[in-house]
This record gives sequence, structure tokens and C-alpha cells, in this order.
Amino acid sequence: MKRETKSHRSVAICLTVSMLLAVWLVPTCLAVDANEASVAINQAERDLGLAFAMVAEAESAGADVSALLNKLDIAGDFLSEAKAAFGTGDYENANPLAVDCSHTVEGLADDAASLKLDAEKAQSDRLLFTAMWSGVGLVLLLVLGFLGWKFLKRRYFRRILDMKPQVEGAQ
Repeated sequence: MKRETKSHRSVAICLTVSMLLAVWLVPTCLAVDANEASVAINQAERDLGLAFAMVAEAESAGADVSALLNKLDIAGDFLSEAKAAFGTGDYENANPLAVDCSHTVEGLADDAASLKLDAEKAQSDRLLFTAMWSGVGLVLLLVLGFLGWKFLKRRYFRRILDMKPQVEGAQ
């Protein structure tokens, strides 16, 4: 009986010591230092800057980028929180916030490029449509102008011929 109690006690002591060691050592192993947080923040800034530039290009091409702007806003909030945490020395929170910023803008540049291409295609289609109808209008104007000129020319000649002095019968 005493042997079982001693073995249970030693197991309990071993478990307690290992738990204390785990609680004490694991955070140190997983701790984020200032350099890692700084690298993550710099990467997030580059990602956000690239995404912002691509969204601006898509917007200047005429694309509807409202959904992309919402994502940029969320990513900007993550980045500002990461910088604030880094400034206070809270590197363990700064690093995941910067990573969240990078994940938020992931694929955003590709979406913006796709929207830009769609907007440019729509603009070129509108330009082609406008040029085509302008050409049709110009041809129609020329044809109607020519027909009108012919009509007015005949009418003018008839009036001129009607104004000719007529020779009256011999006296």
C-alpha cells in the first residue's frame, strides 16, 4: 500500500515539475523578439503598399474597387495596431497583427489587376462601339447629303428652266 502511494506521489511530483517547466520554458521558446516583429511589420508594409498601388491603378482604369478598399482598410487597421504594439514593446502581439495584415492583402493585388483588365476591356469596347456608330453616322450623313444635293439640284434646274423666256407665237 505504501509503495502505491509513493509511486502515485512520485508520478504527481513528476507531472507537476514537468508542467512547471513547460509553463516556464515554452513561452521562451515561442517568444518573438524585436527583430522578428520588425521584419513582419516591414513585410506587411510592403504587401499593403503593393496592394494599394494595384488598387489605385484599377480605380484609375475605371474599375469598381469598393470591396478591395474595404480589405485595404482592414489591413491598414491591422498594420497600425501592429506598429502601436511594436512601439510599446509588445512584440508578441505586433508579430501576429503584422502577419494578419499580410494575409488580408494576400491576393488583393491579383484581384485588382483582374479588375483593371476588365475595366480596360470595357473601355476599349465602348471606344470601339462609339467609333463604329460614328462611322455609320458619317456614312449616313454623306449618303443623305448626296441625295439631298441631287434633289436640290434637280429642283433648282427645274426652276431655272421655268424662268426661261418663252417665245410667243408669230405675229
